[in-house]
Amino acid sequence: MAGQPGDLRVTLISGGDIGDDQLATPLPTVSIPRNELTEKHLLRAYDVVVTGKSTTVKAAYVPPALGLSIANSTLVVVHPHDPEFGIFLWWFLTSPQGRRELESRMLGSATIASLPPAAVERIEVPLPDRRQLRQLTEMIEASERAYWSAREAADQRRTALRAALVHELANGR
Repeated sequence: MAGQPGDLRVTLISGGDIGDDQLATPLPTVSIPRNELTEKHLLRAYDVVVTGKSTTVKAAYVPPALGLSIANSTLVVVHPHDPEFGIFLWWFLTSPQGRRELESRMLGSATIASLPPAAVERIEVPLPDRRQLRQLTEMIEASERAYWSAREAADQRRTALRAALVHELANGR
């Protein structure tokens, strides 16, 4: 979509872009007018997005590498006061307890549930002190890196095994 001169080119995030508690890639980009209102709605690194209108509760944080991005109207955005709190909040909200907290605040209808932003604000998050928060976020980030590395390695082994077996079977060996 071509924009006007001075427009911002941003990544548009929706609930469907959240999978495995992460933002999927690649994400679509759109042009939006650059003005005070749109700039107010730009996401910052470590903001947390939660599905506000959906059949399931999903949450993700905005990674720093994403750049200029904006959430669509189906998401509730939490702007944490610092990156460590953003990571911790995401970690809590994607835990079984955090998901229960979110699900218990959803207002249901016949086809889709909604989660009002005020309901998200009322969730009590058990916060450690500042030093513990820093240690926990370091552990969370290390755990996530290890998880995704292990998952990538498993996918590579699976793909290699499949290719080798199919090759052997196709060649009659």
